Amino acid sequence: MAARGMIPSDARANEEETLGARRRRLRARSTSKASIVDLPMEVVQDVLARAVARSPSGAIAAARLARVSTLFRDAIYRDPELFWIDIDMSSRSCAPTDARVKAMCERGTWKAARFINFAGCEKLTDEALRAVALGCPNLRDVVFSGGKFTKAGLEEFARRGGFRSVTLDLTSKALKPSDALVVLRAFIAHSHETLEKLSCGREAPYSPAERRAFSLASTQLFNGVKKCTNLKVLDFTNCGEDVRFPLYDIQRHCPHVEELKLNCFGGDPGWTIAGQAPPDFEDTCWRKLRVCEVAVAMETTSVGYRLGNSNVDDAALISILYGSIETIEVLDVTGCSHLGHWGAVVWDKLPINLKRLRCARTPLACDDAVRHILAHLCPALEDLEVSCIGAAAAQITDDAFLAFAPGTGPPLALRTLHVAGSGVTAKALRALCASSALARFPRLRAVDLSACRSLSRAVRRVAVDLFPNDNVRALERASL
Repeated sequence: MAARGMIPSDARANEEETLGARRRRLRARSTSKASIVDLPMEVVQDVLARAVARSPSGAIAAARLARVSTLFRDAIYRDPELFWIDIDMSSRSCAPTDARVKAMCERGTWKAARFINFAGCEKLTDEALRAVALGCPNLRDVVFSGGKFTKAGLEEFARRGGFRSVTLDLTSKALKPSDALVVLRAFIAHSHETLEKLSCGREAPYSPAERRAFSLASTQLFNGVKKCTNLKVLDFTNCGEDVRFPLYDIQRHCPHVEELKLNCFGGDPGWTIAGQAPPDFEDTCWRKLRVCEVAVAMETTSVGYRLGNSNVDDAALISILYGSIETIEVLDVTGCSHLGHWGAVVWDKLPINLKRLRCARTPLACDDAVRHILAHLCPALEDLEVSCIGAAAAQITDDAFLAFAPGTGPPLALRTLHVAGSGVTAKALRALCASSALARFPRLRAVDLSACRSLSRAVRRVAVDLFPNDNVRALERASL
């Protein structure tokens, strides 16, 4: 008779046998798990290609993955055209040299490359350009900024031709401003039949010497641009000083332009349109324009910021947008103080696809215009900026948004609102941030309320701490 609380010997044996069987099953299951080594090479390559494609700098990611294991190295170098398609060397996480670039080109690693960004590659010289020209037969898109490339080396590279996109920052230690423009014209001359994007602009302002060089060479440059009949993107951000822009000629010769980026173009004096509208303007104006940026230059002074002058008035803006009012998606007219009230402008059609509007320091930055834009003019608008650095929305008050209280109409598409320095109070803020089923702005995610003195300090702190991330729900709670 077994004592109370004791487990019989045969029961204990059965339990030990059950545990042993369970351990054997677990051991067998663990040893039968498939390893990445057992996967087909095509699957491994597909996984690695997806990882490289999601990386901000695919070329660097591919090189790092190739050093992980022999399997990864074999997968990457077996078909390099899957991994080295877009080569971005501007991330500064590595230091490209002529020897490395030459080795990659000679091994055929970059033979399928279509895009190369040379920005910030201070060690590269003309030798790297010659290696790329020979080892990258499919190259179509290039970006240059900095480096030790000379005028002769870049002109030789430009003679290769067949480029689809050329971005050239005029600033370079090895190039004078006038030489950089000669190089840009060389790219245009040898690739005008295939060129779709031409950019020599940048966000930071150029030096006075670079601005003057662009203005002096602008006539020859524009004559070359007119040969690019397939051009879709024209970017002259921050270029030139007091430039005369042949808008009507470029519209006639480059009818497929979709993006016109002239922010801070012409410097402090601004730019003007050269020539008169032709009799057949309705047939030659742009029909596919999606992005139009004509904001004025902004200068940092000892007492803050100062916006330059603008010669863009209603006539100039209509000349740009006349045929593409239904296709325009991004419009930046910051500082264009000569524009009229849009409620008084007679449009043949409404800009129903406009998604981003920047209109700080213009007559549009007022209560009546904002109501008109949101309620009638731009039903698909997602980003509205009526204030910016150096231009507070001083004319915006609660009247701009009280008409959009919950239940007063259909929902609107607005997602981001910039009203820094405005007179908006908690009353209008509750209408903007309402989360009820009848809210007019159900998609609103971020509101810039910095320097809004009519709001409490707590509300402003919430807005500033979270913007540009989602701050609407926090503002709704803070304004109750």
